[in-house]
Amino acid sequence: MAIKSADQITIVDVTDAYSVILTSESYTFVGGTNGVAAGASCSTQAVAFCGATQCNAVSVVQNNIVCPAGISASVTNNGTNGPTITFTTTATVADACEATIPVSVDGITVNKKFSFAVAKTGATGGKGDKGDTGKGIKSTVITYQVGTSATSAPTGTWSSTVVATTTGQYLWTRTVTTYTDDTSTTSYSVAAHGTTGGKGDKGDTGKGVKSTAVTYQVGTSATSAPTGTWSDSVVATAVGQYLWTRTITTYTDNSTSTSYSVAAHGATGAKGDTGDAGADAITLTITSSAGTVFKNSSGSTVLTAHVFVGGVEQTITDAGVCGSYGSVKWYKGSSTTPTKTAKTLTVSASEVSTTMNITAQLE
Repeated sequence: MAIKSADQITIVDVTDAYSVILTSESYTFVGGTNGVAAGASCSTQAVAFCGATQCNAVSVVQNNIVCPAGISASVTNNGTNGPTITFTTTATVADACEATIPVSVDGITVNKKFSFAVAKTGATGGKGDKGDTGKGIKSTVITYQVGTSATSAPTGTWSSTVVATTTGQYLWTRTVTTYTDDTSTTSYSVAAHGTTGGKGDKGDTGKGVKSTAVTYQVGTSATSAPTGTWSDSVVATAVGQYLWTRTITTYTDNSTSTSYSVAAHGATGAKGDTGDAGADAITLTITSSAGTVFKNSSGSTVLTAHVFVGGVEQTITDAGVCGSYGSVKWYKGSSTTPTKTAKTLTVSASEVSTTMNITAQLE
């Protein structure tokens, strides 16, 4: 059947970026003169955020953790918002080393590094006038604080538990080591909160649609938009005029984009002994009840077809029948088989993988 008019709309799904953090990224084993013996242990937790929201299901598979020689790993509370990874020495470890922890969330895997240091007990000096006794570690205290710099430690109050971060912030970890001679050293590590955007380790934050405003104006050009006052309702056109539609989309970061579409008024047939008046233009447009951008595969929108003949909107039944002009059929993507014949079409975010073009045709 011949296509009398058509319009197309693009539905987009954007997703916040993910960031993965270990509550502690290093540990110092206290050992003897040869290193730390078998049986010593330490632990850390893996947490993840989607944008500023903590993820509830984080996975760490024990067999996928790569441990250095002499150290094994076990996992508890896997699949929760903070699985715990425990490392245990299985033989004497004398030197610094590190493990690799694959952390998975929502199908994304990020490899995190956990470092081990070994504090050996200093050997007792041989008998003599200048022999010195080595010093060991008495205790280590680990605390956390959120900062805004990746190079300068924050100066606020440190917490004994992990503090949630948001985009643009950094999670600082401070380790204070006190030795047996009551001297101490302080070390820091820092993890950046992932910036938002498309999925991936370094994706940018997607932006959603705050609002859309559709207005109409009659013009005399088919290529240059009119400069007069735009109307919230469709404006009737005459022969030789054009119905312009302007759509202003405002995003959640308050930026905007403007798009236009234009439809010509059907010209009257030339006069003659038996000539008939030219047919009015038939225009089909699509409106969306909830914009054209989904976020994080959530939500739905109802697309509605509108048919105008000579600038006058026509009645369309729920079954898609538009009087004697034909029926409205909906097509998804590049398919040539209609998904539905109706006045409206409901689209859920779960159907959209990044983008989907949807076309309505009056046939």
